[in-house]
Amino acid sequence: MFRIDNLPPLKGRPRFWSKLFTLIVVIGVTIGIFGAARSGSILVAIGCALYSYNSYTSSPAKRKVELIIPVVIALLLLVLSFTLPHAR
Repeated sequence: MFRIDNLPPLKGRPRFWSKLFTLIVVIGVTIGIFGAARSGSILVAIGCALYSYNSYTSSPAKRKVELIIPVVIALLLLVLSFTLPHAR
């Protein structure tokens, strides 16, 4: 059975991964500002979900709500980005 408590941490340094995922979010916001809203929101959703996963696995205190709520918000943003109309 799948348990949130047993998630494996990302290999390497958690700080490096946090900076990388923050960079992905910033790139997504920048792309969204300059016209490609769908691509930008997909990058923001992926970056946010990975950042919260990294924060959860590297934290000594594991509360499930700290992982579930940000990942659900990121998934909803991803679904929203797929339902955006084409702006041609």
